[in-house]
Amino acid sequence: MAVVTFSRNDFESLVGKRLKDSDYTEAIPMIGVTTESLDKDSVSFEVFPNRPDMLSAEGFARALKAFMDGSKKIKYETGKVYGAVKADKSVENVRPYVVCAVVRNVKLTGHALKSLMQFQEKIHETFGRKRERVAIGVHDMSKIKFPLKYAAYEPPEISFVPLDKKEKLNLAQILHRHDKGKDYGWILEGREKYPVITDANNNVLSFPPIINGELTRVTEKSKDLFIDVTGTSKHYISKTLNILCASLIDRGAKVEAVKIDYGKSSETTPDMNCQKIKLNADYLNGLLDTDLKENEIRTLLLKMGVDFTNGVASVPFYRTDVMHQIDIVEDVAISMGYGKFEPRIPKIPTMAERDELQEKCLALKEIMVGLGLEETVSFVLTNYNKQFKMMNAPVEECAEILNPKTEDYTICRKYILPSLIAVLADNKHNEYPQRIFELGDCVYLSNNDTGASNVRKVGVALCHKNADTNEIKSVLETFMNLYGMKYSLKNSAHPSLIKGRCGDILVDGRKAGFIGEVDPAVLQNWGLENPVAVFEMDVE
Repeated sequence: MAVVTFSRNDFESLVGKRLKDSDYTEAIPMIGVTTESLDKDSVSFEVFPNRPDMLSAEGFARALKAFMDGSKKIKYETGKVYGAVKADKSVENVRPYVVCAVVRNVKLTGHALKSLMQFQEKIHETFGRKRERVAIGVHDMSKIKFPLKYAAYEPPEISFVPLDKKEKLNLAQILHRHDKGKDYGWILEGREKYPVITDANNNVLSFPPIINGELTRVTEKSKDLFIDVTGTSKHYISKTLNILCASLIDRGAKVEAVKIDYGKSSETTPDMNCQKIKLNADYLNGLLDTDLKENEIRTLLLKMGVDFTNGVASVPFYRTDVMHQIDIVEDVAISMGYGKFEPRIPKIPTMAERDELQEKCLALKEIMVGLGLEETVSFVLTNYNKQFKMMNAPVEECAEILNPKTEDYTICRKYILPSLIAVLADNKHNEYPQRIFELGDCVYLSNNDTGASNVRKVGVALCHKNADTNEIKSVLETFMNLYGMKYSLKNSAHPSLIKGRCGDILVDGRKAGFIGEVDPAVLQNWGLENPVAVFEMDVE
């Protein structure tokens, strides 16, 4: 998730009305965004990864304006095709995709320029996967002569003056001597050639995803812009360009298309056509337990910037989070307000009873709380770095998210221990001892219909200067006795635990979990200074 900060005056001018403090603290969270801070000069929001269009002041104001008045005021369209960019075959195995646009009559006031720079930064870090998947280049159009070429070159072949430098450097020198090269050179690691965008005069515009050329630096005096977006996914770079163009149009600019020539195929970008998705009203009403008519659905969807006519939703080109009619249903629910849904008795007779596993978990929680442990609740979603690398554990095959929006959440966890360690790392500033537990799901690949199965696990972590195996064994012993389960321990090795101070937990002769002291190298990875003793086991 990303936190963005806007000038309050500029933001409210984009919305078109003065906003009260209560609008920020009460109304805005209803569209799924958290207001982080607020004062008379600025406001900060935490934006979820599924709405990158709200990472700019213009996009956020557009969403809020629609939510407040339920209508769309600006027509988004591209003008003539201005010029062409030739994408050479040499980039196919380096950074294969590029989309571009020309933007006219840009008014880069201080606020607009800050919003543009912040948008680039936040998109790069989240949606763009630290520039690996998406990288944006913005240039002063007056310094560029069309047609352009996007091709890959060996590092010594190309030299130019990169941003914030005064001397020419070749591509290899930029990676080793420029700050941006040091930060993002890893993206091109192992490549024999690097991607470059040049114009008809052979001037270098950009060395994506690293740095632009000083020649096309954008200032407050720039009136026309050329935008390039390169990356490894055609979908993500296209959506990024769409969002950026929409934001500039909101500032009064005009957008002209650019032809991208791949040799065997070509396209013009950006594509500002709405996405059409069929929405079945019965499907929507069945899921939300409502009785909405088509005109009522349309009124609600207009508050989310989506039009709806004759059973078809027209989704704006800058929305990246809508892929299926279930996403439209979610928009309707947000527009209605989750607090307005009322429980209704089912229209069919049912016999209810508590879920057996849930009953067992409630009993386990009571035991844990009785032992003086505090409950934590973590996301099932995580990433390979936290689940394995920071635990000094070998990477295992996991249930992965297809096309994740952020690097933070790419897989489903297989173990609770990393989640407990992460909680301890986030609470280093609090008093010790810290004694915590979590009872939650982990996900394992399986051969069932869905390809994955949930496994309920319980984990305990004790963190203080004297935490050791004896203490965690005592907790386990008391827990198992109160739960009425017989168990035994067997010496074994675990990659995250100290050798000789860990073992397997056996129930009915079967391995049900592990116990021990966390290895100091793992504690160092997480920045923890106190010892940590843990156990984790399946809940039968």
